[in-house]
Amino acid sequence: MSTRLNVALVAEFDLCEKLAEALEQSCLEIEKVSVVELFPFAEEQGIRFNNKSVAQIALDETEWSDFDYVFFAGELAHATHIAKAASAGCMVIDLNGVCATLNDVPVIVPSVNNEQLTSLQRNIVSLPDPQVTQFIFSVSQFAREANLSQVLVTSLLPASYINSETVSKLAGQTAQLLNGIPLDEEQQRLAFDVFPSTKHAVNLAAQVEKIFPQLRNVIFHQVQVPVFYGMAQTVTLLSDYELDMQSQISAWQDNALVDFNETQLFTPVTNGEAEAGEAAKLHIGGLTAVENGVQFWLVADEQRFDIALLGVKLAELMYQKGY
Repeated sequence: MSTRLNVALVAEFDLCEKLAEALEQSCLEIEKVSVVELFPFAEEQGIRFNNKSVAQIALDETEWSDFDYVFFAGELAHATHIAKAASAGCMVIDLNGVCATLNDVPVIVPSVNNEQLTSLQRNIVSLPDPQVTQFIFSVSQFAREANLSQVLVTSLLPASYINSETVSKLAGQTAQLLNGIPLDEEQQRLAFDVFPSTKHAVNLAAQVEKIFPQLRNVIFHQVQVPVFYGMAQTVTLLSDYELDMQSQISAWQDNALVDFNETQLFTPVTNGEAEAGEAAKLHIGGLTAVENGVQFWLVADEQRFDIALLGVKLAELMYQKGY
């Protein structure tokens, strides 16, 4: 591998921007960044890296062998493109957990289970789904030290968790309803409403178990909420014995990527306002003891933190290990 990397970003425009920003702040030696338009950009949309315009390449014109690392944020339907890039010799960072349940693809949350990055048989390594990434990042100490009998995770999913089109639909519906214009009957209502989501429910638990095999009893509840960006989660951990909360609190306080605050509850909106131009973090608060258990609240920008920042840190880990 060359000491300076050629990198491809394969994601929607908003996420590409955040990936480029995270790469600028990383320790990777990068020669060139390009965008592969799996999701075509609008005419006025363009990515910059270190104040230079980034080349945009049509998917059918892509020579995957030109790249060392590929940051791929697609869906299951795009798995063939991941396979093509990996077969061409690229190291593929699967940012959405598309390949996470494959037996020979390691699933890594940086700083949590680095030791599981032992061999890349397919040239692919996965971050889990952002719901799993955020949850795992918050419970690593509990998972290692406690015998948890039940784990419940309620994820409040923003429009950006689905895609940028959903963000635009939410904005349009919000403006339409505020102006007293009813929605068409056949439209899926996003604005001023919530509804359950069953997307990948079983798959999420399998991803958790791949990282922490002892966590075989995690249940994810998923609720779509009228929020543009930022995912919030309520986590409840139950055990047959009293949990040592101080050990996990100390781990949070020692982690530069975590903002633990016992008194202030961050919401997706306050998280976005606080992090404008600042480093992305996982905000944890609302820590409450329950009988033989604990409950707390998590908030992060699932694109900036769970995908872009941790995806780049995963690439740094791969590079350090010689991949």
